[in-house]
Amino acid sequence: MKDIQFNTINLDQYNEDLEICALKLRLLSSSFTIICIYRSPTGNFTYFLHQLESILNKLYKTSTELIVCGDFNINYFNDNSRKLLLDSLLASFSLFSTVKFPTRIFNNSCTLIENIYINTYRHDLSVNPLINGLTNHDAQIITLSNIFIFILRHVFSYTRKIDSNSISKFTFLLSFENWEDVFLEENVNIIFNNFLNTYLRIFYANFPITKS
Repeated sequence: MKDIQFNTINLDQYNEDLEICALKLRLLSSSFTIICIYRSPTGNFTYFLHQLESILNKLYKTSTELIVCGDFNINYFNDNSRKLLLDSLLASFSLFSTVKFPTRIFNNSCTLIENIYINTYRHDLSVNPLINGLTNHDAQIITLSNIFIFILRHVFSYTRKIDSNSISKFTFLLSFENWEDVFLEENVNIIFNNFLNTYLRIFYANFPITKS
């Protein structure tokens, strides 16, 4: 939505052995820092954890919520040391896994290697898969029902500036009119129209409409 305020966060220095980007959203109820990560399955896992910890230390603030999401290539359907280490690190920043369904189904196997991590104690949330047919990995959608977004509506008002100065100028200009087309006419309708045209011409010139 174009009314949501955001700014990107430069994390280029961490783009070694992993791909990462981040942005900050400013909403009515709170602010979010969203971090998106891709970890190669052949990458150095220990190095990945160190990099992730450095990033979280840099971005973590009590006034801003963190959301970490992406493809971690760690199968959450299996209990393994990498899953425990990643969960332990993220839990130290009050971040917990939210995806409980398969994110990749191939032949007769299914895995959960993409995930979304957020502070689950602060939010009413739901997470659902999105099968988009673009890859063999399904997307995930997280919905936070206790978040409120302020949408700026442009409402304009139209007024005329009428004060002592503009009134004085208005009456001054009226005094210069000789009203010949009024006094020399006999038809009452034409007399009225001639008077009104002159009056309104001076009125609009002295009291223009302003838009705010």
